[in-house]
Amino acid sequence: MNPHAVVVGAGPVGALAALLLAKSNVAVTLVERNDKLITASQASTFHPSTLDLLRTLGIELASDPDAVAVTSVQWRDNRGDIRAELDYRLLADLTNHPFRIHLDQQALLDRAAQLIAAEPAIELRAGVAAIDLNPARPSVTTLTNNGQRQIITADVIIGCDGSHSLIRQLAGIPMLVRNYPTVALRAHAHADLAALLPTQAPPPLSGLCYFRGNDDGVSALRMKTATRLIVRSANSQPDRRRVADAVANATPWKAGDLAIDRIDSYPLGRGVVDSYLSDLGSVVVVGDAAHVTSTAGGLNMNSGIHDAFAVMPALADWLHRRIDKSVVARITEARRQYLLNEVIPRSERRVRGLQDDDLHRFTTHLDDIATLAENCDAAKQFLIEASLLDTPLHDLPNETSQSRVLQVGMR
Repeated sequence: MNPHAVVVGAGPVGALAALLLAKSNVAVTLVERNDKLITASQASTFHPSTLDLLRTLGIELASDPDAVAVTSVQWRDNRGDIRAELDYRLLADLTNHPFRIHLDQQALLDRAAQLIAAEPAIELRAGVAAIDLNPARPSVTTLTNNGQRQIITADVIIGCDGSHSLIRQLAGIPMLVRNYPTVALRAHAHADLAALLPTQAPPPLSGLCYFRGNDDGVSALRMKTATRLIVRSANSQPDRRRVADAVANATPWKAGDLAIDRIDSYPLGRGVVDSYLSDLGSVVVVGDAAHVTSTAGGLNMNSGIHDAFAVMPALADWLHRRIDKSVVARITEARRQYLLNEVIPRSERRVRGLQDDDLHRFTTHLDDIATLAENCDAAKQFLIEASLLDTPLHDLPNETSQSRVLQVGMR
């Protein structure tokens, strides 16, 4: 009989975790409180490393008709002039996807749902919420929409239930989240921003452009039907006024010309669990349940997906008694250290001077980027790190294990 895992939460990370376990001959019960696989998150960046990993499951998001391929990153001043540009083609020898894409993550969930429906090793229980956990057994208590309770016992419980994870809390896994002094405002602009650039023959406006000027900044991420303008706010003025001021300060545009139909906001913070593994029993947390890195760069969702690809094959090997649990512990600790020492600092560097009011750091950052863009090796290294192509996946002791070392990006 194959081992059995319960995955709580069928967002992108939970759905992928279930598929990866099933590929390794683990029976999976996937518990999702919603009636279908759906997400309210607006995370929309998929990095080259993530696209490479998804391809191994037969998921090719770059071919989605709504995907916007971003082939370079630009930094522009408030006149619209380019200060620096980094071309993803520098990564062509490292990845099958020398670009990032902007696409609502629902597209990933829709594809994952098709694969789950075709996978006999996965039982999806939608409309079912996890309400209690016994980590020692281990088991979860679930509640259906019509009030029916059931206890599901398994060999391991995997919490993929988001940043407010009940599984993490009941498994006794500490996670301290520190909020940043700003929140992010996201304005949805429907005007053709490239056509509104004032220069006569501007270089094409990249799908990802950081505008800086007058000690302020706006990030412009082009989607299929709109451009998302991301602005930092200290909540000292109404959202629409703050967006208008930032656009006026940092870009060549006026907010009134951009056909902004709505503005939403989300908190910014950083936090990583003390351990992905519970001391109380066979419980593991990954994705948003294990970390929050919401500063900049679209790194948290991608890191969560990488968690699934790093941890699930090793977890399956442990369940099949091919490796010791200490190997799983090494892999999860490598993931944790990578987030603490690499991902979060990189994300924070993206918003120097915007989040900490250090104008010297703000100016220095722009100068550093301009200098970096002139050095091919430095530019390539920047893109490797921004794309998480150095993400740690496996650290297994031999080549015979089912959990092979997967070199992210290497063709």
